[in-house]
Amino acid sequence: MPIPTPSPSTNPSAPPAATAVYLPRDVVNAPEVKAAIARRSAERGDDADMAAWLLNHFFRWAIGSFGNVLPVQSPADYLAAAGPDKPLPEWLTKQLQPRAPAAQDKDNKEKSKSGKADPQALEASSKTFYYLDPEHLLLVDRERMLVEFLRSRRGTRLEQKLQRITCFMAMALWEQEHQRMQAKRKKGWVPSSGLALKELLRTPNGVIFEFIGSHAALREEMAYESFHMQHCLGQFANLKKLNGGYGEQYASAAQSGRLRLFTLRSAGNLPHVTISLEVHADGLRIDQIKGKQNRHPVRKYADDVLQFLRTLPPRGERHSDCEGMGLVFEPETADDTSTTQGQWKFVTDVRSPDFLLSVMSGNFHLIEHFEQPPPALQWLLLRIAPHKLARLRQMDVAVAAAARLTLPANRLPPSLQAASSEAPAAMMEIEGISLSAAVCAPLLLGAALP
Repeated sequence: MPIPTPSPSTNPSAPPAATAVYLPRDVVNAPEVKAAIARRSAERGDDADMAAWLLNHFFRWAIGSFGNVLPVQSPADYLAAAGPDKPLPEWLTKQLQPRAPAAQDKDNKEKSKSGKADPQALEASSKTFYYLDPEHLLLVDRERMLVEFLRSRRGTRLEQKLQRITCFMAMALWEQEHQRMQAKRKKGWVPSSGLALKELLRTPNGVIFEFIGSHAALREEMAYESFHMQHCLGQFANLKKLNGGYGEQYASAAQSGRLRLFTLRSAGNLPHVTISLEVHADGLRIDQIKGKQNRHPVRKYADDVLQFLRTLPPRGERHSDCEGMGLVFEPETADDTSTTQGQWKFVTDVRSPDFLLSVMSGNFHLIEHFEQPPPALQWLLLRIAPHKLARLRQMDVAVAAAARLTLPANRLPPSLQAASSEAPAAMMEIEGISLSAAVCAPLLLGAALP
């Protein structure tokens, strides 16, 4: 289920650090957030002053100003955010219950008689609460960044007045240092602030974020992505100004709204998959889906990308990047040319034999994901890519026999060669043709896979 992105009102623009104040916001699990901050502080071995600063200033900033919170306006919202294993607190149940109009009118009349009428009574009855994930990747990363920065100031005057430094002031000081570091970049490395990222979807292996095209830190985040992924998304010709080169065309397209960029990141803010979608009048179309070094994302992240494709979703069509990692859009019917009637799925779940053969004809590296590949697929493999036979987990008897009869010994998979040398010399018949039983012996090849 997709996690909704917070509305702009939950992440107000921060005032200047010197005048910034901690904002009030009803976060229903605030004690849990505070406990998580204390636990992480203890695990890091923070000293007493640092722990106190985190539980005061960082906690108050997280509750009031951290952007990635989820609105809770109903019990269903709470369960979707916190998970079904966390019961709805009794006090919140009462707060979320709609008040009867008659009761509201009675209260207003009584207050009116006493001169204490509340013109916002109806608004208070529909008050919005928020849920903040105590382990949110960006929250934990911001906490780590601030702790590292404040630790680096030990022995300075800043350490002596730590408890008077607000979280806003600490982030402003970090930003000043960050600006100085830009002149010292090496090999294209640029730190990630996470400010140009918006959470879109939580997946089995992390969180998929969308790059915010209008944010001032967009190019920095793109450069960070490219450094870790070793591709050209954020490769700028000028590393100081972050312009020109391959990165310029992607950044300009994202800033103008012609391209939407996404990244799958795990704990530690580490990228694993980069996705770009073209924006067209009739919807989104896949531009690229890349793993590290522009390779196909590994099988581990296929389920994450599949969840992304089913959630957004882009135009349903064949794409080499998708098929390369085993993801396909299978139409409802074979003669259906529609791009909406169908479903994104992993290649092993394709129903149509013809469609499966069409996809696999150019992606035989995916054969290893089939527990029992259809015989027709095995025959196609033998005909077009016999060097991929070693990837089969289980080989059909007839295909094994045909491979032994048609391929030179040095082109046979190791398992077939071993079976040939160890099998008895007995004969058997297939459709009246006498063949050696060694040739036709069923083979379980899982142990031979690399």
